[in-house]
Amino acid sequence: QNVGAAIGTRGGVRGRVLRGCASTTPVAAGAAGIRRRVPTAGTRSLDRVWQVRSHKDMMEKSDGSSFVNNDMRRAAMKLHTREQMGDKGSGKSVARWEFNLEGTLQFLVDSKAVYESLDAVAASLPELSALSKASQPVNRIPGIEADIHNIVEQNEGLHVPEPRAATAKYARDLQALAEDSIPAFICHFYNIHFAHAAGGRMIGKMIADRLFQGEILEFYKYDGDPKELLGAIRKEIDNLALNWSAEEKEACISETKNAFSNSGALLSNLQTTSA
Repeated sequence: QNVGAAIGTRGGVRGRVLRGCASTTPVAAGAAGIRRRVPTAGTRSLDRVWQVRSHKDMMEKSDGSSFVNNDMRRAAMKLHTREQMGDKGSGKSVARWEFNLEGTLQFLVDSKAVYESLDAVAASLPELSALSKASQPVNRIPGIEADIHNIVEQNEGLHVPEPRAATAKYARDLQALAEDSIPAFICHFYNIHFAHAAGGRMIGKMIADRLFQGEILEFYKYDGDPKELLGAIRKEIDNLALNWSAEEKEACISETKNAFSNSGALLSNLQTTSA
């Protein structure tokens, strides 16, 4: 679907006016092959900040029985090195990023395509109906659409781009993955939602400060405490995992690296660094 056309016919878009205050230096299109992509050093750096903050900030204290808080969390943390989690790790690299309107707009468009795919899959499978219902309070689509509309409306010369080919492929891959293995799909669903609510909001604050006079994008706002809202998602994933075989649990865990790489590829839209 043409994103620009969809927004053009959508009435009553909420959200404040967002006029960019920084340079709109064009950014290069992302590389193809988003799925199972090996991130560049810069992408990996930002991705790790996103994911580390996610698991540190959003996880509840382990009760010893939660598949999410134990198995999935353990798999995620194994991907972080001690240096990347320390004060001298990836944070300084992120601080040198020069966010711009074009890259931010492309990031929003690409993120919308991925969230639409996640939501569509969850809504279409009877076994994920409870998860789909639990995820409604954290639906990111209305906020993304408001941000895209406001940025384009208030910045002459900007137009809504199509999702990158690599992102469109990832969105299709998510649907195919769910048909092949629901546990593997759940790994992506979980990591994308949890990472955005924690480390993603840190990035959102940086975007706001550097481009929009401190105004946070709607994409990063939640109607309530994100930790509590995402607790309902964790509960439903734990309920699903109770009926998974050892092989199905391993299918979920082993998909963690791919979920991280694809998250990093989305964030690469924002990757413009200073000297």
